[in-house]
Amino acid sequence: MPPTPSPTPLDVIVHTAPAADWQVWAAFAPLIAAIIAALIAGAALWQKRRADNRAEWWRRAQWALDASMSDHRARKEMGQQAINILGQSKLATQEDGVLLKIGTEDPLDAANRARLAEANDTVALTDHVEAPLTRVDDPATTRDNERDHNDGTGR
Repeated sequence: MPPTPSPTPLDVIVHTAPAADWQVWAAFAPLIAAIIAALIAGAALWQKRRADNRAEWWRRAQWALDASMSDHRARKEMGQQAINILGQSKLATQEDGVLLKIGTEDPLDAANRARLAEANDTVALTDHVEAPLTRVDDPATTRDNERDHNDGTGR
């Protein structure tokens, strides 16, 4: 026999307590976890892309340094131009710039500058700083270490 509806409708009332604060925050936990995971993934992708770009920059710098030391004039000029461009890249650090400068420095010019610096008793530590040279065998710069007992052995 088919079910028949009741002659009078029944009202069903469900009483619930208001949600506690922790329940509200717990409802957002998956969203917060997803945002944190997305931030971590984005940072990892950024770091990998930067590392890959730096590796490619260094590969190009190696080629440019090799080319700049070539015996062929055209290849040497192309290597120098590549070094100039690579030195201005955002990927190049200060240390990279120093390495490029050292790698392309003419040995005769470097020797001449060293000779002139020795004649002046100063040496350029960087492009903007000079320091006086002191000779190791100079008696005025040596000191007596007999009373130096830092290691406890008396030596």
